[in-house]
Amino acid sequence: MAKDRRLTQKQIDRLLANNPHKIELETTEQIKIEPKGMSFVSANKEYDTLNSIDRIKEFCDFIRDVNSRYEENIRQQEEAELMENDIRHCIELAPKLTEKEKKYLYTKLTEILQTRRACKSENEILQPLYSYFSDKILLNKLSQIQGIVDNIKDVVSNRTYSCRTSVLDDFKNIT
Repeated sequence: MAKDRRLTQKQIDRLLANNPHKIELETTEQIKIEPKGMSFVSANKEYDTLNSIDRIKEFCDFIRDVNSRYEENIRQQEEAELMENDIRHCIELAPKLTEKEKKYLYTKLTEILQTRRACKSENEILQPLYSYFSDKILLNKLSQIQGIVDNIKDVVSNRTYSCRTSVLDDFKNIT
């Protein structure tokens, strides 16, 4: 069996601590190289071009919007059905309605039925998403992932590196 030639974390830490050449990441946009007191910006690098934290937040907001919209549509649909029944009972039990009253009730019933239909139609579209997103575990996991990504972004933006070889020894003599 071949021996593992990779360095252990202790060996890496020891090498990094004893090396005078450091490459330090000051921000997520600049890389700073420090060989024995010299420093300059060698490159600009944009990290997290997907804006992962913002995208996760937007996705969580989308999930919450789907869930609240679906539940609000159900509430409005139930309210419309109650109003529809009220109008039907009014028509059924009124002794005699004038043309103006009939027109008013017909117009009101039409508005209510259209509102109810709009809620039902939108919920048909939202239902598969709602079924999937109503699982609170998903939102909790996304929140955890958001925290992990945020921590990693902090680590990346504050990362430093010490050279493990003498390849940059001559670098300090240039200038």
